[in-house]
Amino acid sequence: MLDKTRSSRPNFETAFKRWWDGQPASYRNRIDASAARTSFRAGYATGRNADLDRYVFTAGRLRITVWGSGMLDAKRKALAEAEFRAAKNGWPTPKGGWVLKELR
Repeated sequence: MLDKTRSSRPNFETAFKRWWDGQPASYRNRIDASAARTSFRAGYATGRNADLDRYVFTAGRLRITVWGSGMLDAKRKALAEAEFRAAKNGWPTPKGGWVLKELR
């Protein structure tokens, strides 16, 4: 039987638990776990995508955030995400195609 290869990076929950358990008790008593999770999520996402840039687009009423190595890569990923979300919600694709506007 074929074995699945495991990702060398831990998932978010595992990484957060390791980080939270590694904090001193004084820190854990001062900070609520949900607030710590929110701040950890931002750093975790940035750290995982250290060699990529973050792009935010609007496409109609959708707001799409993607990580890409450049604008063309980000637009390609954003178009794929727009198609996925539309299909998931049963929305028709616009006749003129998706028009992406970059937010700054």
